[in-house]
Amino acid sequence: MSSHLVRRPSTPAVQPDPSLNSQVAEAERIGIAAVARLQAGAFATSVAIQNATMLSKAANEAFKVSPMGEHVYQAIFMAYGSLAVAEIQALGLQNRGF
Repeated sequence: MSSHLVRRPSTPAVQPDPSLNSQVAEAERIGIAAVARLQAGAFATSVAIQNATMLSKAANEAFKVSPMGEHVYQAIFMAYGSLAVAEIQALGLQNRGF
């Protein structure tokens, strides 16, 4: 049985470049931080939408029981929406020097 492998002389391994390794590590760190911010924003947005749905249903039910309070129910609902929007927007400003 013959081997078709060709013998080549061994060459010494190239030593890692500390500067390049540092640059790669920094790029990875920046990417990981960006992913964490995106995940936090998506989670906060998802929770806000779910809560807004729940509160909208609650406001509709309250209106059925007491129609005279509609302006109050809507004001409470809108206040929650403003809070949620402010919190989600604030996530985008975290660690940006603003």
